[in-house]
Amino acid sequence: YLGVAWLGGILLAAWLRPPPTWVAGLLALPAAVMLLGRRHPQARLAGLCGLFALLGALRLLAAVPTFDAAHVAFYNDTPNVVLEGTVADEPDVRDRSVNLRVAAQRLRVEGAWHEVQGTVLVQAPRCPTTYAYGDVIRARGDLETPPVFEDFSYRDYLARQGVYSLMRRPRVERIDRGQGNPLLAAILRLKGRAQRTIAALFPEPEAALLTGILLGVEHGIPQHVMDAFARTNTTHVIAISGFNIAILAGLFGAIAGRLLGRRRATPVVIAGIAGYTVLVGASAAVVRAAIMGSLYVIAVHYGRQAHALISTVAAAMLMSLLNPWVLWDVGFQLSFAATLGLILLVPPLQRAFEGGLTRVLDAERARQAVRLLNDALIVTLAAQIATWPIMIYYFRQISGVGLLANLLILPVQPAVMILGGAATLAGLIWLPLGRPLAWIAWPFPMYTIRVVELMARLPHAAIELPRIAAGWAWGYYGLLGAMLWTVRQTPDEHRRRWRALTERFPTKLALAGLSLTALLVWTAALSTPDGRLHVTFLDVGQGDAVFIETPGGRQVVIDGGPSPSVMVDAVGRRVPFWDHTLDLVVLSYPTKERLSGLVPLVERYQVARVLEPGTPQRNGAYLRWLELLAERDVPVFQARAGMRIGLGDGVWLRVLNPPQPLLQGTDADENNNSVVLRVEYGRVAFLLTGDIEAEGEAQLVRSGQPLQAQVLKVAHHGSDSSTTQEFLAAVTPWAAVVSVGADNPLGHPSEAVLARLDAAGVPVYRTDEHGDIEFVTDGRRLWVRTAR
Repeated sequence: YLGVAWLGGILLAAWLRPPPTWVAGLLALPAAVMLLGRRHPQARLAGLCGLFALLGALRLLAAVPTFDAAHVAFYNDTPNVVLEGTVADEPDVRDRSVNLRVAAQRLRVEGAWHEVQGTVLVQAPRCPTTYAYGDVIRARGDLETPPVFEDFSYRDYLARQGVYSLMRRPRVERIDRGQGNPLLAAILRLKGRAQRTIAALFPEPEAALLTGILLGVEHGIPQHVMDAFARTNTTHVIAISGFNIAILAGLFGAIAGRLLGRRRATPVVIAGIAGYTVLVGASAAVVRAAIMGSLYVIAVHYGRQAHALISTVAAAMLMSLLNPWVLWDVGFQLSFAATLGLILLVPPLQRAFEGGLTRVLDAERARQAVRLLNDALIVTLAAQIATWPIMIYYFRQISGVGLLANLLILPVQPAVMILGGAATLAGLIWLPLGRPLAWIAWPFPMYTIRVVELMARLPHAAIELPRIAAGWAWGYYGLLGAMLWTVRQTPDEHRRRWRALTERFPTKLALAGLSLTALLVWTAALSTPDGRLHVTFLDVGQGDAVFIETPGGRQVVIDGGPSPSVMVDAVGRRVPFWDHTLDLVVLSYPTKERLSGLVPLVERYQVARVLEPGTPQRNGAYLRWLELLAERDVPVFQARAGMRIGLGDGVWLRVLNPPQPLLQGTDADENNNSVVLRVEYGRVAFLLTGDIEAEGEAQLVRSGQPLQAQVLKVAHHGSDSSTTQEFLAAVTPWAAVVSVGADNPLGHPSEAVLARLDAAGVPVYRTDEHGDIEFVTDGRRLWVRTAR
């Protein structure tokens, strides 16, 4: 119960992203429940579950990264940098390149060195240099944010492993060696020696398959062989699993038990499991198996009973405590789903098969037949039932021959691992000693590969399916869980539970509670971020206001328009009902038409930081603005050209204006001191130009700063003093937005500006005609929605 509550808290926190202070404040509720109900076991359990759920949520929120100038990801998307750092993990050698996970130490940007931390994935050339764990390297190239592809987010994949920066094809040189952990370095050297031993003992592709099965190194397996395993749903035989750990624990236990005695062997066995986990790469499936195996060894040591379901949940808790993002790792999901399938589905499937066979056989023969079918068929079927939704969701295919292929190859897998492992160990001691064992072991991996390749060529070996929504997968598991619970209950228990439920809770109260819960859940679900950048130009009358929501749900407000009530309403409709924070508020220029609507936002919301040009005004709204910021201790930063602000999820705000120093003198100079921002996400950019005029635009063109943008917010409400042809040619927008009030006395937007935009072939959206104008982008494509 506590493990499920912990994991549920992590998932809810990822879904809702509540403020950490809000979650911490709720800790008092389960504590009160436990205190008031200390004499009632159910109340204590409910309080503990609530406590674990909130702690799980806090663990995830604590793992949300923040990037400042001391983190290497702060400098992402910067060309021509020099990175120095240490190779922090085993190099991942590919056909033409090698992936190095480098713990950054120093970064040179535009000639200046910065002390930094964080991990960078460096994709170095494979030749001529061979790299090793602990090497100190210097890489010269472009520092990038990992990309997001149409059907796969490489950025999210790396982020779950703590990697937020990428260098592709840099020039790399090694400047030192041996700076890693000596124990880990020794383990990796042993792994490399074992790889070379397997390659010397076995031919290909059997050597590559054994390297994957014994050492967890799969990149040497030919792609057509990996494709055959994928098409037949047999890739699980390559992955390190509980079977490997069980064999290893038995081996270490037997040796250490003879040398040290059974009681003293336990630490040696656990150390051996830990070392093997590091040796094979510590993937999610391996760590899960290692934790469960260690728990079993500890249980045996203390004469306690090991419980598979509790061990599984305990492993998930420990892994998510170390890294809560592991819950989104595909290997973690497949491994735990398959394990739970074996624990929960195998017994009812065995009973079902036995019941079916007793119709044609006597009871004893039926039990014998089920024992024969168990590992090859029933266990495979249970694992497939438990993992089908995940396979379809991520890989969009299932195998029509998976059961048959597993039935044919699973019986020989113990021989593959035991004989192959024995040959490798013997070869490590003395290579000629391993050769006879390799001759005995070779037929079993050879048979595995040939059968898999034969099955993969059959019709409908792999059935392509459309990707299902995550809701369908959750619904499948909910239905499967309900069916399992129903199967385990007798008819009398069903009737007793329903009677107790209806007597304890009146129907009307239950319906009211369910309705309220459904309303809150659906409201929250509809308010969660969709993984895209939303930039909305708000219809606030004769003024400017922009609301930005990042793919991860962070909110930015740029200017507030002239009406406090209109602005508060507009923001309230876009911020989730439980959220009372704004990550950034930008004031492009302190005039009433931009500032009046920001004052009540600072009063109502907790603002993390404010960016403004630092050009004070004496109007009442600005004085109240300064007073509020001081009262609430909101950090205020002065915007200057060259600043870059990371909003997370690959979204950046680049400040292009005002210059340093500020322009002084005329009203035109004041307008040209407006904050100009370029919002950047992937290949899509938005240029927000404030009130700058022709002189300011010319200065930006001359500055050499990046101006190209897909969406241009037309300066100064479309005044004829801005939006010159030269500026349009530099920006080359796909669309232009004019924030303007209907029937305004200034005649904005100017007909001349509209004519220039039309001549450039740029479609124009106006808040006075279209209402709120929302642009949505995934970093490559762009959609627009208008209120009218």
